[in-house]
Amino acid sequence: MGTPRRIVAALCVTAILSSPVSAQPPAPTPQQKQAAGDLTKQAIAKSQAGEYEKAIELHQQAYAIVPLPLLLTNIASDYQKLKKPVEALKYFCMYLEKDPAGQSASYATAQAKLIQFEAGNKDVTDATVCDPPKPKEEPVVIQQPAPVVEAPPPPTDRGKSLRLAGFAVGGAGLVSLGVGIFFGLKAKDISDQITNHPMAMMWPDKIQELEDEGQAHENKQIVFMIAGGALVATGVALYFIGRSRKGGSESVTLVPTATPESAGIALTGGF
Repeated sequence: MGTPRRIVAALCVTAILSSPVSAQPPAPTPQQKQAAGDLTKQAIAKSQAGEYEKAIELHQQAYAIVPLPLLLTNIASDYQKLKKPVEALKYFCMYLEKDPAGQSASYATAQAKLIQFEAGNKDVTDATVCDPPKPKEEPVVIQQPAPVVEAPPPPTDRGKSLRLAGFAVGGAGLVSLGVGIFFGLKAKDISDQITNHPMAMMWPDKIQELEDEGQAHENKQIVFMIAGGALVATGVALYFIGRSRKGGSESVTLVPTATPESAGIALTGGF
């Protein structure tokens, strides 16, 4: 683009200094032509030095004094070098509007088409090169409804059954202890009767039955007291295990056991 650019710049200076006088609008004075020519020379020098913004400013000042269409192509070229295609296209099209058959019309048209192509407008022609770009057709996006996310169920209290079992077993243990105390009192009463029997008096005929009854009460006391203690201890253990559990399922079966020599409880199930 360097050689055409220099040719256009030289033409601008020559055209300004040799522009004919016309009746409409009033022709610029020789002083105005000289000022515009000087500004154009300065603008060309700034552009060649890479100071494109200053060059544009000087070209615009020259155009304000002598509105020569060729100056518009210089401004457009400097905007191209500044990587501002929108502004460059604007000034190329301004030139084509003011001087469509001018000596730089083909150059301005080619540059305008290039800018349009780079912007993605591939179907422009010489006649439509300055038409506003067509808006890009955006693909239709069908919004899918957002999936319904159900809130997770609240955490289940999986230790509840163990705690309830603990209360039940502990309660049964307390009842068993109460029964054991009852039989213990009855056994003690019979023992006191035998122990406190006056030596001078005859023993009753049913003394053996009384002794057997007292022994039976004592055996029952032992069984119920041992079973009650075991049940209470098991109930306490189940309660605290249930409090500490946060997951899992429990199935517990409690079976009290008793023999003449011992008593207890069988605990079966899964934790």
